[in-house]
This record gives sequence, C-alpha cells and structure tokens, in this order.
Amino acid sequence: MPDNVHLMRTFLAVASAASFSGAAKALGVSRAAVSSQIAQLEARLGVRLFRRTTRTVTLTSEGEQYAERVGGLLEQIDALDNEYATRAGEVAGPLTVEVPEFFGVRVLAARVPEFLERYPGVALNLVLNERVDDIAQADADIFVRTSLPRAHHLKYRRLGGFRLIAAASPSYLTRHGEPHHPLELGHHTTIDYINSVSGQPFDWEFEPVRRGRGEALVVAPKGRLTCNNSDACIEAAIAGFGVVTDVDFMLEPLFARKLLVPVLAAWRSPEYPLYALWHPGRPVAPRVTAFVAFLADISESRKRAR
Repeated sequence: MPDNVHLMRTFLAVASAASFSGAAKALGVSRAAVSSQIAQLEARLGVRLFRRTTRTVTLTSEGEQYAERVGGLLEQIDALDNEYATRAGEVAGPLTVEVPEFFGVRVLAARVPEFLERYPGVALNLVLNERVDDIAQADADIFVRTSLPRAHHLKYRRLGGFRLIAAASPSYLTRHGEPHHPLELGHHTTIDYINSVSGQPFDWEFEPVRRGRGEALVVAPKGRLTCNNSDACIEAAIAGFGVVTDVDFMLEPLFARKLLVPVLAAWRSPEYPLYALWHPGRPVAPRVTAFVAFLADISESRKRAR
C-alpha cells in the first residue's frame, strides 16, 4: 500500500503539471524516476493513463477517471496525517506562496506578519508576479489566482471576489470631460493593463450597477499606453494621462485622497473571484492548510470592513 500511494502521488503531480519534467521538479526527483513510476503504475492497472507527445502530456479518459478517485483517496490520507500533525503543533517549515502582484502588495504584505507571529516555526517565501490566471511551473506550495485553470487537479478554496472600477485624475477630467457610458471611452485616452499570459491588454468589461439599466458591454482596449504592472498604470492615471480601470480595493484609498476620481458611476465590472490553490499530489502540510485558512480570514475581514 505505501508503494501504491507513492505512485498515486507521482501520477497526480504529472496530471497537475501536465508535464513529466514539471512533476519531477515539484517532487524533487529526476524526470526518469517520474517516467519509471508512471510506467509501473500503468503496468499495475493495465491501462494507459497519459497521452504523450513531444510537446504535451494529457490524461486519457481512464486517467481522468483514475484522477478523480485517487484525488479523493489521497485527500482522506492527507487529512488523517494533518489531523495528527496539527495536534502535535507542527505548523512549521518553509512555505512558498505565489500571488498576483496587486494582491500581494495591496492586501497580503501588510498582513503576513500576523501569520508569522502566530506560527514562528514557518519561513515564508512570498513571490509576487503579474500573472493572474495561469499556474506557473514553479515550486510554490500555494497559488492565488483569479480563475481556475482548465482541466486542473489542484485543490482550491474561493477567497471572495473583487470588481474593477474606472477612474481618472481630476486634472484629466478637467481637460477632457467625464465619460458617462462605456462606449464613450473611444473618445478618451485609456491606460491598459497587459495580460502577461497572452501578451495582449485585457478587455474592459462592464455591466450596469442597477439591473434593467442596460446590457453588459465589452470594450476593446485601444490606449496609447499599455503596461504589465498595475501600480505603474495607476501612477500614470494620477499624473493625468488617461482613464484607468483597476481593482476596487486598490483605488478606494486613492479616491479618499482625491488623487483619482471614479468615473462611469452607473457601470461596473463583473465580480471576479479569487482562489487559493494548492497541490493535491503532495502530502498537504499543516503550514499549507494554516495559510489557506489565513487567506480566507483576510478575505472575510476585508468583506466586513467594506
């Protein structure tokens, strides 16, 4: 049984990474070892679990079914292990958390000292980036993302959501006037945030604040300034260059200081979710479980404060 569990974990690591090399990196073993273990598992089961090409690794239909069953089984095993480890007070060790930069800078950085004071045995590596959707092939224990990856096998927990608000500086609005409808943005200078995965600016999505006041709209960005850093976009807007759209909790302090002014008050973006995701193919350490709970607490406290 212990050998079977080991092979199951390797299988889920490959399924999660969609790569033998990515799984090997995550597990800290060689690619050859991963390939050998998958071959052993397929021989024991008598089925092919993965389709392999020179560029892709995908699950077969049997592999999809096996992943569903194995994921639940390993969750039960890990839960039992974690129950006793937590009782022993073993929330300790290294922990790497990878989050989008806007969340890390504006929300998480000021709160992580609380977690580290609560668990002095944890050494936290907080990695900030501008990826908001993809799951990087990186050695992170926890990811925060705005969507769930397609065909993923990660465990996850929703952390709430956020909306985007359109804003501009008072000086810009004095010079150019205020837009009142999303379609009027075509007559304004916009500052566009780049999707680091596609290399293209994100579309501006709007829905009426009050139902029945119009239909949802998507405005394609055509600004003269694009950037892959949200803080840089905001600074350009504060300087009076154009209209920007960004996360509500990033802009609200700037509204209070009158550095920016909300525009398109009758319109808002759809609500975008935030998720914490972590690897099921590894034993879920108590420090991972504790930090996911900490992220959920932050989300709840931010919701109550608004």
